[in-house]
Amino acid sequence: MINIALIGSGELGSRHLQSLAELKNASITVVESSPLSVEITQQRILDLNLVELADIFYIKDIKKLPSKIDFAIIATGAAPRLSILRSLLKHASVKYLLLEKVLFQSVEDYRKAKELIDSKNVKVWVNCPRRMFEFYSSIKFKLDKASPMVMTVNGGNWGLACNAIHFIDILSFLTDSKVVSVSTADLEQKTHASKRKGCIEIFGRLNITFSNGHLLTLNCSHNNAPIDINITGREGEYKIDEVKGKILFNDKQTGIATLIKYQSELTRLVVEQALTFGQTKLTKFDESCEQHIPLIQSLLLFYNRTENLDTTILPIT
Repeated sequence: MINIALIGSGELGSRHLQSLAELKNASITVVESSPLSVEITQQRILDLNLVELADIFYIKDIKKLPSKIDFAIIATGAAPRLSILRSLLKHASVKYLLLEKVLFQSVEDYRKAKELIDSKNVKVWVNCPRRMFEFYSSIKFKLDKASPMVMTVNGGNWGLACNAIHFIDILSFLTDSKVVSVSTADLEQKTHASKRKGCIEIFGRLNITFSNGHLLTLNCSHNNAPIDINITGREGEYKIDEVKGKILFNDKQTGIATLIKYQSELTRLVVEQALTFGQTKLTKFDESCEQHIPLIQSLLLFYNRTENLDTTILPIT
């Protein structure tokens, strides 16, 4: 029997569980203190109408988890994540672990988390799932990564602060390069309340420079314009519309098949990859930290400056 722990069954956590529910020979323990979240999650599992269902148990306290866990997922917001990570690894021996993004809200927490993870010898991945979309792998194969390229993301109200890491991660994957700097100079010089209580959002343009001269430009307006993605290199320009499933190269339709999978379809695949091969297609923890830290540092400076604060906590999730 495979022991799986899911900590947090809110909106995203319940989607993880929908995927995990299809695992065979699995015992899944969900840690969730909110009765309403549990109720919604249980209904979403029933809605699947699965003939075979993994064993699913609901508890309120991490200390009631099994002492040995094959795969754990922390699907909470960023603010309590380090505390939850400490509690989990203090209580149980965990072989594989998946963390949601944004990982942590302070730079110091990244160091503390790494020390803890290394001391417990846990393999950890971060859930930036575009790496699992086959069409990005197809594009990567065709790109000339030796020459500088520009990736531009345009859209409205798409959560620039909390979702920037997804696009940072996919460009890092496409180019095999690392983040060098993050510029907030072209952002609107103020923050906005996020739909997530106690968190902020930003609008305008965020510019991220990578090694080998690659550039990522993220534009977020206040309207509801759909997201479009352009990748321009020496060989030409890719235009990617993930929603409509269209990829153009130099304004001509490509033969690259696009398929966007939802979280409710992906998590089971991640667990199966980890348990079978000891690896997944997702970003390793150390690599994701190298992407997160420059972003958090830059946005924290921006936040302190625009709000006249002196805090080490960036309230995004």
